[in-house]
Amino acid sequence: MAIISFIAVFAGWLVQGFLGIGSGIISTAILLLFYDAKTVVVSLSIIALIGTIYLAVLNFKGRLFLKEISILVLFSFLGAGIGSYLLEIVSHKFIEFTFGLVVIATGLYDLFAQKRKIYIPKKYKHIFASITGFIGGIISGLIGGSGPLYAFYLNQTFHDKENFKFVISFFFAILNVERIIFYLLSPLKNYFNMEIILPSILAVFLGAYLGNYIAKVFPTKTFKELVSFSIIIFGVYFLYKGF
Repeated sequence: MAIISFIAVFAGWLVQGFLGIGSGIISTAILLLFYDAKTVVVSLSIIALIGTIYLAVLNFKGRLFLKEISILVLFSFLGAGIGSYLLEIVSHKFIEFTFGLVVIATGLYDLFAQKRKIYIPKKYKHIFASITGFIGGIISGLIGGSGPLYAFYLNQTFHDKENFKFVISFFFAILNVERIIFYLLSPLKNYFNMEIILPSILAVFLGAYLGNYIAKVFPTKTFKELVSFSIIIFGVYFLYKGF
């Protein structure tokens, strides 16, 4: 089973190394064919932390963007609490279906905006950061898959692909630390599985490095349009899960 874990994580982080998002969906989908959901989600939190820190380091260009990241983190935490509460009263399938539609719409808009160079005005970006963080936190608390929403906002506000990947990776790393602390302080700590974690450590470094290296070949404009396409694809995935 170690080879399955390696392949799943390598594939997921090859995509995330390239785009900045995607491993949570790809690696999880593969491993769920062989392990139960709690074991997969809890174990991959360790790999996600390693991968996001590594990608942030690879794309760091000297600026931390702490103000932008702090706003996203603060409002994400607020939203996650509401999302966790709503999880008990709202249909999971309905949320996935609705979120899929929203993500497809935002991806299509982002693709159009990238081609026409229509971006969020700088004077409103902190307002949009607050809204994105809050809604993303709610979705994360409900279904744990808000990455495409954050990617949409950051693709609109960061016009350098390295800065985009640094910020989204740094932001996800902070959220992953929170997740791991929560798991360690709850009964879920029993679901950390070394059969998944150990082979995946090498896989996450190889996949992230190779994906990030391939991304350097593409012009920034092409890269940002590919991010838009990926948002649409992930929206279709959530739409499918919601049926």
